Amino acid sequence: MKKTLFLSASLLLAGCAGTQTLPEPRIEAGQDYLPPIAVMVDSLEHGTELRNYLRESGVFSKVENGAAGEGETQVMVKLDAQPKVAPFPLLFLSAATLFLLPLQSDLDTKADFTVMRDGKVLKRYHYENYMAKYAWLLDLGVPEREENIRRVARAFARDMQAANLASKPLEAQR
Repeated sequence: MKKTLFLSASLLLAGCAGTQTLPEPRIEAGQDYLPPIAVMVDSLEHGTELRNYLRESGVFSKVENGAAGEGETQVMVKLDAQPKVAPFPLLFLSAATLFLLPLQSDLDTKADFTVMRDGKVLKRYHYENYMAKYAWLLDLGVPEREENIRRVARAFARDMQAANLASKPLEAQR
């Protein structure tokens, strides 16, 4: 009886699966690595996470932090990941029902990637991913937040792989 009560309570308090608007990007396996890129992200909170997901994608031979040297590819990222919490009346209603009423927990991510070489803009990419989820008391939503940033990073890696900008000489891209 105690075990059943404990399992049902943890299930109720744990939360629901989240939905993402950006589909899971498919990255072509078996292709050559693209040359190294240097990535500068304007978000202190998610910058390291984004660079790690770009490394994890397996598309680039190396992903570095900071400015690129002469002739190297520089990626400037403007990343805005805003969590949206439920309004206070819903928070109070959920607390009054001992958190049996789930709260909507959203994360809206917008990312602008600017690919540059030697100070010249080669291409710009824009991605948006909206994550919606219902959460109970004990649900922190960490896996969904990580998945949100990961999908944006993988979408950029897929598009860079398709465009092959990082490996083309600057003169050939005009």
